[in-house]
Amino acid sequence: MENQKFETETFSLLIPSVYTDMQVVWESIRAAHELPDNDYLSYATTTLIPVAFFNEFTGETLVLRYWESCKHEDQETKLLEEKEIQLAGHTSNIQMLKSNDGLFYYFAIVQISDEFCYIFKGDCKIKNRSFYEPLFEEIWKSLEYFGNPKEAINKLPQFLLDLYYHTESDKKLDFDDEEENDIPPIIEEFSIPEDGKEYWKIDDIELQFLPECSASVNGTLSVNLEGIIPEFDKEKYGYIVDSYNGAVGLNFSLAQIYNQGIPTGVIPFEKGRDESHNHYLWDRGFHYSIAFTGNVTLKDGWVGLTGYLEDKWDPKRYKISLAKKINVEELEWEKYDFTLLKELEKASPKIVRQLKLKDPDPIELREELHSLIHLETLSIQFSNDSKEAEAFTEIPTPIKYLKNLKSLHLWGISEVTKFPEWLGDLRELEFLLLVGSKAEGIHPYTLQYLSKLKYCYLEGNKLESAPKSIPDNLEVLHLEGNQLTDIPSSYTQLKNLRKLHIQNNPLKSLPAGLENIPGLDLELEKKMIFLDYTYKGANDSGVIPYNDELFYARNDSDLNSNLQKAIKETDFQEYENGLSKIARHSVNFVTTIPDSYDEVGNNRFGGLPDLPLNVDYPTLTIDQEQKGYQFIAQINCASIASLQDYLPRTGMLYFFINDQEDFTPKVLYYEGETDHLKSAKELNIEEEFIYDEAGIFHPFKANSAKCVSLPSFYNDEHYYEKMAPELKELEEKYDETEALNEALLPFNEKSSHGINSYVFKQHDSPEIEAVNILKGKPEEWMVLLRVSSDNNPGFSFWDAGEIYFVIHKSDLAKKDFSNVYCGLETS
Repeated sequence: MENQKFETETFSLLIPSVYTDMQVVWESIRAAHELPDNDYLSYATTTLIPVAFFNEFTGETLVLRYWESCKHEDQETKLLEEKEIQLAGHTSNIQMLKSNDGLFYYFAIVQISDEFCYIFKGDCKIKNRSFYEPLFEEIWKSLEYFGNPKEAINKLPQFLLDLYYHTESDKKLDFDDEEENDIPPIIEEFSIPEDGKEYWKIDDIELQFLPECSASVNGTLSVNLEGIIPEFDKEKYGYIVDSYNGAVGLNFSLAQIYNQGIPTGVIPFEKGRDESHNHYLWDRGFHYSIAFTGNVTLKDGWVGLTGYLEDKWDPKRYKISLAKKINVEELEWEKYDFTLLKELEKASPKIVRQLKLKDPDPIELREELHSLIHLETLSIQFSNDSKEAEAFTEIPTPIKYLKNLKSLHLWGISEVTKFPEWLGDLRELEFLLLVGSKAEGIHPYTLQYLSKLKYCYLEGNKLESAPKSIPDNLEVLHLEGNQLTDIPSSYTQLKNLRKLHIQNNPLKSLPAGLENIPGLDLELEKKMIFLDYTYKGANDSGVIPYNDELFYARNDSDLNSNLQKAIKETDFQEYENGLSKIARHSVNFVTTIPDSYDEVGNNRFGGLPDLPLNVDYPTLTIDQEQKGYQFIAQINCASIASLQDYLPRTGMLYFFINDQEDFTPKVLYYEGETDHLKSAKELNIEEEFIYDEAGIFHPFKANSAKCVSLPSFYNDEHYYEKMAPELKELEEKYDETEALNEALLPFNEKSSHGINSYVFKQHDSPEIEAVNILKGKPEEWMVLLRVSSDNNPGFSFWDAGEIYFVIHKSDLAKKDFSNVYCGLETS
């Protein structure tokens, strides 16, 4: 993923694409991001600011005064690191701190003249420092400045100076315009034009509708409004429209609007959002800071907009009014999702094919279902502890007669105690979901009669036995969170069953062969107990003995010494024994300079490989077309033979992936000498040939060094719970363990890539992932190569994640790289 460029009048930044919440306000650019399962929004803000604004703070230099301005009265902070870097032709000072409430701060400043400087402020939770710190530095290093700072600052209104520069004005400020905008605007009622003419106006600007305008039904009513400002002048209209030619678009997804075949209703939006979350708006071509506040009116075959386009940061509103005729005769209401029972009052049962309700009244629901004989989808979802859920004690019998029903979705049916046998009469069912009931069983042969059933979700009930017989067509079966003690052996004979979820059940036995279902979701320990998870070797060729001690740092005197030194420096002496048990003997790589392919067979990340003379570039067939795998790295085994003892002593390893959607790997090993390689220069490979849209990465050379690798201790208990359970205490010492890991890095900068290293993951580990797919035990697998997102070659795996190639240690000893697993960890 490429970085995104954002500009003000005086500077630009390259923002990593992980950031999707961006704000450019006058001479300030702010990026925001939130990690999953995290309750803290991290900000990275860069601002042009006059040097004089820091005069009120103490300090002999501008830098010291800036540090002082960053302090919070209600926070205690500890300095973690200070450094200088060269930035835009000047020296930039950087300070990193942590606060007593668990936050990490990244502050930076660069002075560009006697009068002006740029400052950077980044913050995140301290436990997420390792994720955000490289992003903060990447953003700050991309700063380029231009234009006239004095003119730009002079354009700022006083309230923005106060807001973004923390200044206080002695003069009385005129906020009349702002105060007026604090008063909610009056939204006019829409009226159909008396002359029947369509129009679109923004203030005094008249837009022309484009032919792309449309209205259609696909679940909701989709209204696509496309317009253009004739003779568009960017300088004249750029404060509203940000497209190159003056074209703009508004696309509405509107629900609960059915009225005898005529879309009807008044739907309010505030700053582009509908509070009920039933309706959605996407806009295109408008200035990034502008959003629609007002009403969308559907009436007698017309759509009307009345309201304002509001600027999020500038206290201005631009009146918008629109009237557009809808061709209601072309609307296919059979594709509409009816989500209110009252909508059915004015609907012919013939067109009601989809009924999707939340917390319906059970009595009213039963009455309505009698006439809906053409229904194809029925979805009923109850909220937790709702009165409607309490009254829904049985699955309504009228459903039995819905012979066209293809999808039945009943969620949160907490008071249902029995699944009726007549469910087997719904012979057209392809999707069945019954979740959250008290039902203890389902008739053994109910599912057998549903010959078209492909997806069945029965999780979160009280089932004591699984369905005995299920149709051959079934592809997905969810039975997790029940009271099952076994699974029928017939499941192992189902050729189409690709996903079986049975975790969180008190299982006592499982049939042999169940492990062959590709998507078996079950706790790993139960797999090991009840199923044959013995690794049979790549291509079932068997396994050979290997020396497991080679993978640990304790058998290398240099690494042992490094570990003891780092433990002493970070006061971890009480954990020395446990850390020594789990410390891995790793090889780290850091990319250095661009690789011009002047050397054949060197360590290289990105670009193209130096392949053996008789080996073609690996390809895959997509839609009968040959496409190339994406090359990641080549490792010269002889060059790192002195750094470890578990890899082949000579030859080349090549790492490829299918693409960045499924990460199917291909690892090639060449055992010969490098003088039998053809240079990457000789490969006639174009960007378009590579299957993944990222194409060919930039080639970079890499330095290597051996080092000690330790886990992050965040959710990593599976690594040490057996060997060193006392290390669990380190889970609460994020700061300290991060410092320990940094002390073990072999280069001045953080190493980007590694062999036999631990990998930070939110859940499980690369080794556990490999076992779930390829069997064996986690300790039998090792990380053959970890590749992080890296700006040099341009690696950016999803949201700045990292990928890892994992191999069984026996296959590694055999030099067989045909059964390697590749996974991804990202935010």
